[in-house]
Amino acid sequence: MRLGVVGGRLQGTEAVYLGIKAGFEVVLVDRAPATPASGLATESHVFDVTADVKRARVVLGACDVILPACEDLKTLRWLSEVVPSWGVPLAFHLPSYELSCSKLRSDRLFAELDVPRPLPWPECGFPAVVKPSGSSGSEGVSVVWTESDLEAARERLETAGHEVVVQQYVDGPSLSLEVIGTPDGALPLVPTLLEFDHVYDCKRVVAPVTAAGGSLEAMSAAGVRLAERMGLVGLMDVEVMLDGDVPRLIEIDARLPSQTPTAVLHSTGLNVVALVADIARGAGLPGSLPPGGRGVCYQHVHASMGSLEVLGEHVMSTAGPLRLLEDAFGADEVLTDRAEGRETWSATMICVGVDAVDARARAEEAVRRLARDSGLSATPDPVSVRTGSIGGGAR
Repeated sequence: MRLGVVGGRLQGTEAVYLGIKAGFEVVLVDRAPATPASGLATESHVFDVTADVKRARVVLGACDVILPACEDLKTLRWLSEVVPSWGVPLAFHLPSYELSCSKLRSDRLFAELDVPRPLPWPECGFPAVVKPSGSSGSEGVSVVWTESDLEAARERLETAGHEVVVQQYVDGPSLSLEVIGTPDGALPLVPTLLEFDHVYDCKRVVAPVTAAGGSLEAMSAAGVRLAERMGLVGLMDVEVMLDGDVPRLIEIDARLPSQTPTAVLHSTGLNVVALVADIARGAGLPGSLPPGGRGVCYQHVHASMGSLEVLGEHVMSTAGPLRLLEDAFGADEVLTDRAEGRETWSATMICVGVDAVDARARAEEAVRRLARDSGLSATPDPVSVRTGSIGGGAR
């Protein structure tokens, strides 16, 4: 099968990587040259699909499925309007995305369905989280402890043209869950654990997840209710913070996320991109999910100024074209723009073990081996920063 992917950065890297893993030919289009995903794709094209319609029709119209992997609303709306006229399935549901990309709108949906979520301001008190309604991940987010800090954070966002969300800071583990939707219903996939760096950017994804008190079941049930209420066709990512054993919904994103689907693949064998492509071509929900539960630790490292440090996914968004290395430095797979003579580079390291503890241990050793091989010092990895209902997970 020939998969067209529009967007070559974080989501594009996920889409291209999983497409190649599924055995697809992957055609990448991005208006910027030398994107991270361009090194992995079967073929790569540099142009703006909305500005060069004739070329878009030639390149993408020859694909069996087109998967948007960006968050540019103009591009997403254009693809949703034009691609159906080409007779090519589009693996994207614009109505669900337009709802989910607004934290204000999605929070109203959470309230309507009475799913647990962080308390709103001023009911929540301090500390509180201040974030833009329309941005995903950790962009523009801050934790405030005083009235003056709150007003300053609000003013910064409003000056930048954002609607502002203020809500309870929840100090607990952050989990992510993909949900697949069709006209016949919705199916929750496999939850993963997210860990963060000092700027609240996801640096590590771990699977499988264990949690007490039925929180995983409650999270899955909430994801299904949301997907069915939205009429989701395709994929949605649900992020929660555990408040004790209560999963409080932080945000939803009705598009392919980055990071977590790859962890799911290595833990269970389930390829989310292959599943989404099948749904776009008219397939129903799978009757069952593959068994599994191997341990996976997926994390990012960045080399700079003589040291190698585990950091959030932002270091991969600015990487050059990536190469896929197998069985390298003690990791099962490494995606990297590391090259001879380069002092600054990044890598995503994927380690699989018998369980999550084993995978973490292998990941720690892999970072040390990569540092030694590169002549770098390995910066100690601090305890994961809680997102505190920030979001900022898989993007």
